[in-house]
Amino acid sequence: MQATEKFITAEMAAAELGISRASLYAYVSRGLIQTSNVENDPRRKLYSAHDIAALKKRKTVGRRPTQVAATTLDWGLPVLKTSITEIDAGHLTYRGQDALILSQSSTLENIACLLWECADFDPFSTQRSGPASWPRDVLLNAQSLPLIERCQSLLPYVGAGQMPVWGRDHRRLVQDAACLLQAITGVCTASQPDTLPVHLSLAEKWKTDAEGADIIRRALVLLADHELNASAFTVRVVASTGASLGACLNAGLSALSGPLHGGMTSLVELLFDELERKGDTKRLIHERLRRGETVPGFYHPLYPDGDPRAIGILSYLPADERRVELLQCMYEMTGQLPTCDVALVSLRRSLNLPVGSALVLFAIARTVGWIAHALEQKQDGKLIRPRAQYVR
Repeated sequence: MQATEKFITAEMAAAELGISRASLYAYVSRGLIQTSNVENDPRRKLYSAHDIAALKKRKTVGRRPTQVAATTLDWGLPVLKTSITEIDAGHLTYRGQDALILSQSSTLENIACLLWECADFDPFSTQRSGPASWPRDVLLNAQSLPLIERCQSLLPYVGAGQMPVWGRDHRRLVQDAACLLQAITGVCTASQPDTLPVHLSLAEKWKTDAEGADIIRRALVLLADHELNASAFTVRVVASTGASLGACLNAGLSALSGPLHGGMTSLVELLFDELERKGDTKRLIHERLRRGETVPGFYHPLYPDGDPRAIGILSYLPADERRVELLQCMYEMTGQLPTCDVALVSLRRSLNLPVGSALVLFAIARTVGWIAHALEQKQDGKLIRPRAQYVR
């Protein structure tokens, strides 16, 4: 019995971990290792190579506190408790509800009410004031700025973002949050904010039809939150100091801008541009791999069997021969599947949206998650302040 791309035999798994077969089965029963059936032999199982590698890393670290702490910030053990989002066994859930199922009919506003724990209170219909309007000269000056810098330059004009968080009623906070989401939507499209549902507001500004608006809606729902990623963790650190929601969003935007986070969409755009210029997908991928380069937008450590967000977007896009060829080549050559970054860029190109719209969708959607993390951190009431290990 040979190992597959993502699963290995019981013999190989036990050898990797240095344990007996009985201990291996115990790990499986505790949910620490996922298994897969063997074709034509239902009595045999294969074991997730990803889970084996994660367990091996934990065993290497052992129980020494300093080593455990040193690895928690690098796809390591959980460091914070949350009830917002869970990623488990390839599934993404928001407060216990499958994000893929939610994306079938929910709007981003629905997801905001869910993640912000609004219950029967709708902050989008009961706002104390409408979304902020930018001074005309300020908006004109900001239009030429890159997306993240534009957001950060205009957010200070939103009064709801300046309000203190500590000691305030939850309903008032989520009303401010609703204003901030509408403001971010306006900023990202270099326009005055409005009260339309976000996906309809974007569809109107980008001049897409009803089908395009629905695909935008799905993407926004699927990108609303993603557990303790770099930007969410940054937001929680800032929120733990008692900073305003506006300050928290500014922090999240800064983290999102990096090429290893939301900025990855720009690298995927360049990949698609290169494919259009050269035309030979297999040769391009082969040359990149031969040079030791990565192909941006493929493989996510938390989704060894595929990013459900990518599935939930790509499945509804119009057919595109070049995209299909890229996905097939990557799977055949590397066994890697596309992430949400490939899906967002594919959406952008399929609907002929403005360049940079992939990051716009990411930033607007993730605003909902950032606010949820800021509100949850407020409830925790503790300052996030880890210690550093000094080295000479």
